[in-house]
Amino acid sequence: MWYGLTHANGGPFYAPITWLTFKLDWVLWGKNPFLMAAGNLLLHIANITLLYAFAFKLWRSRTAARWAALGFALLFPANTWAVMWISSRAHLIVTFFYLAALLATLRLSHAESNRKSAVVTVVLFATLSAFSKESGVTAPMAIAITLIYVRLSHGRNILPPATVVGLFGSLIAALAAYALVRGRSEAIPITFSANDWYSYAPSLKVLLENLCRYGWRTYGLLGGMACAIALSQIIRGRRPRLDSFTMNGALLSASLFAIAIAPFILLRGRSGIYTYLPGTAAALLLGAAARAFTEGRCDGATGRQGDKESWMESGALFSHSPILPFSHSPSPSLRLLATAPILLMVALYSLLTVVHSLKWMRMAEINNFVLKRIAGRVIKPQPNTSFILTYSEADNVNGFPDSLAHGFSCALRMLYADPTLNGSIGRQGESRPVSLQSSVIRLAYINGGAPRLVISSDESCIY
Repeated sequence: MWYGLTHANGGPFYAPITWLTFKLDWVLWGKNPFLMAAGNLLLHIANITLLYAFAFKLWRSRTAARWAALGFALLFPANTWAVMWISSRAHLIVTFFYLAALLATLRLSHAESNRKSAVVTVVLFATLSAFSKESGVTAPMAIAITLIYVRLSHGRNILPPATVVGLFGSLIAALAAYALVRGRSEAIPITFSANDWYSYAPSLKVLLENLCRYGWRTYGLLGGMACAIALSQIIRGRRPRLDSFTMNGALLSASLFAIAIAPFILLRGRSGIYTYLPGTAAALLLGAAARAFTEGRCDGATGRQGDKESWMESGALFSHSPILPFSHSPSPSLRLLATAPILLMVALYSLLTVVHSLKWMRMAEINNFVLKRIAGRVIKPQPNTSFILTYSEADNVNGFPDSLAHGFSCALRMLYADPTLNGSIGRQGESRPVSLQSSVIRLAYINGGAPRLVISSDESCIY
């Protein structure tokens, strides 16, 4: 247990909190992938709930909170990766503690008493975030951005200087402790390399490519939903207004996004999971826009948005802005028509999620097939044995090997309870490097209508 909490386990990253959850999974139900993925789903639902609470606390608007939560729930492909790829749980847990820290920050900013306990809560959640995934080290910067936004919204200092110094002094101390422990954990160091997946590339090209990719998967997708909300208002006969939408709200979203995506933006390797935490920032912008479209003017005295019902009672909601002059409430058929753009976008994003999920299920079936066939053969590998698995170009077009390539060695080590085994997957005819001290077992995946796994005699696959 002590080794697991102080060292990187089963991969290059130091994430002891995540490792503890896997340890609990293993104790409770062993290698049951369904229950592990169900745990991921529960964490994802918890994150959606925390984002709702944060948006509501931030703007006192259920409209903003609901749309922010719904937008985050529809993001694709981040959510599919987060739930269905079990090893991505670290991103779920870091987001959980990240959002919890931001929510606790808002409570601290409104606290008139017991500020010390509120500070302890913020620091605790931020620390747990860092120990869940390396990207959690950005939580203190997100906390600072949130406090700055609240201060600008109030137009005055919201916390005594002593509280601010104590808060960030504690956060810095927690990060220093984390850096010390991680430095001794044998986790992957920060590197700058031309080929390594996890290395940083200080290149403008990489920066722009990643920014476009991750920006599209967050702000781009939710921008389509914002357009659907605006179109819905137009169909209802209302001109969407941005009275309550402030530049500070947009800057809050952009700043939180920049902080959350910073650990990944210069990585040469790209993954759909990297937009999971940054997606919460984009979802906040959707919530702010939806509130502006549907709730009318902002209360100038407080800088806060009133509830829709109160504006309707005062006659201020959408005043002097109808596109279609209704003297009465829209008819049921018109209301149904008005919801069509939103329903269409929800259906589209849901369909994409389902299709991608089916792809993951197909990958799981292939992985299971390959490993069962290997286990079914009477193979007793010697220590340091290398397994070479080859496949054809036709199989690659059909999606092989996909995720199996990432975990093949780990799967073999677990299958034979031997940490010295290695596995490599490549196309037929490719050269695969093998240590001269290793014995080699060559296999071939053949999918000619019915998948097969055979012992290969193709000597050209190794040297």
